[in-house]
Formats: sequence, structure tokens, C-alpha cells
Amino acid sequence: MCEKKDHEHCSLKESISQHLYLIITTALGDCLYDETFGCSIWDSDFNNKINDSRLKEEIKSGLCLSIKNHENRLDNLEIEISFSQALIGVGENVTCMKKKLDLKVSGRLAQTDEPFAFSGYFFMGPLSYY
Repeated sequence: MCEKKDHEHCSLKESISQHLYLIITTALGDCLYDETFGCSIWDSDFNNKINDSRLKEEIKSGLCLSIKNHENRLDNLEIEISFSQALIGVGENVTCMKKKLDLKVSGRLAQTDEPFAFSGYFFMGPLSYY
């Protein structure tokens, strides 16, 4: 049942963090109203022919372009990416080794010049997030 009521408000930083998460977890072309919305990280998910250094740069440049195009509330954008291996639980007493992508996005709020930081991690091959 739908009720007519006000949405909860969040801070500017929370709003930007939620929007960044949406950009990162959306594949390019999946958004019907804007095919440029999303992130090219999904294109690199199963690319085993590329080394980690080049993969980092491809993901970083694609993400930087997407954020600059779709999140104008941030200035002085900086992105850090690192890879590691992680054991994750798949089921009872079953674990799986996956490539973990740690991501940090920092910058300054365009409106107030306050510092901003977002961090998250994703597992690749296939890309997943928890």
C-alpha cells in the first residue's frame, strides 16, 4: 500500500555517497533515460588478459569520467583503487577466493568546499557487492 508522506531527508554527503554507489553498481547502457550513466567497471569484470595495473587505470579513468559527468556536487575528484584476494563464504563451510576491489573516492563539496570521502569494496568475476 502506498502512503502519501514525506521522504526522509539525508545530508548532502549521504546523498552524494548514495549516488556514487548507484553510479558504480550500474553498468553502462542499463539506464534507459541515459545510456552514459553507470560505470565501465562492469566491462572489465571477466577480463583475465589484462594485468592488475592496467585494469586499475582503466577502471579509474572510466569511473572518473562517469563521476565527473553525473555528480556535479563534487570538485577536486581523486580516486584510489587497489586489488587484493579475499576469502568469502558461499555456503555452510564453503569458501571461495575472489578478487577484491577496494575503492576510495575523495574530493570537495562544490557548494561548501568541505572535504568528502566515499569508500567501498566489490568482488570481481562476477562483480558483486555486499
